[in-house]
Amino acid sequence: MTQPKSKRAPETTFVPVVTMEEVPVLGDEEREDLITSLKDAESDIAAGRATTFDRAGFIARFMAICRGDLD
Repeated sequence: MTQPKSKRAPETTFVPVVTMEEVPVLGDEEREDLITSLKDAESDIAAGRATTFDRAGFIARFMAICRGDLD
């Protein structure tokens, strides 16, 4: 006689919790300003006038801001 297979523990999945916040709807002028700003940013990136994300530098600056160490 064979022994029954032991049951495996159920799989667990972690799901991030997202809170819903109200976001104001952009007016026509605000929408135009946003689109213009995004197009300007895209052209800056295409022209090589963008900086690469530096994780360590970002964390150091963020922590300095939180501590009030930056002017």
